Amino acid sequence: MSYLRASLVAQIVLALYFEAIIWFPLGAWNDQPGKRLIKVVRSGEAPVAAFGLGLVMLLPVLLFALAYWRRWSWLMWLGLFGYGVWAVLHIWSWWIPYIFGADQTALRNQKFLERTTKILPSFPNHPAPDAMHFVLDLLLFSVVGLTAVALFKRRRKLLVQA
Repeated sequence: MSYLRASLVAQIVLALYFEAIIWFPLGAWNDQPGKRLIKVVRSGEAPVAAFGLGLVMLLPVLLFALAYWRRWSWLMWLGLFGYGVWAVLHIWSWWIPYIFGADQTALRNQKFLERTTKILPSFPNHPAPDAMHFVLDLLLFSVVGLTAVALFKRRRKLLVQA
């Protein structure tokens, strides 16, 4: 399987996982403030907005699939940039506080995640990411890595052929 195809598969898995955690209550896995989108739709509060948000969250993988099918490298690079920004935000908000210690604001925000499942141990001033975000980050970092390798290999191949 080519890196580009593996990247697309990883993006599909990431998108499906992300849709599942924003749509459905999964107990301690995603027990965080705010309503799951299925509850918003069922309550009639803002069903159009809920479906709109769900669709917007699918746009990156749909655009990458289009770019893959049409061989539009520029759109694939744009997708990599977007996933890269998302990864940096997760590193900044989850992994820097876990590794180097969190400030008081981050520690207060962790109170919202007390009921969530954890894989890694927490230490004083070093709050562990919850399992939901841990898995999300594994998928996200896989997408960034596979996409970067695929696009650089593709670029090198095009340069050699030229």
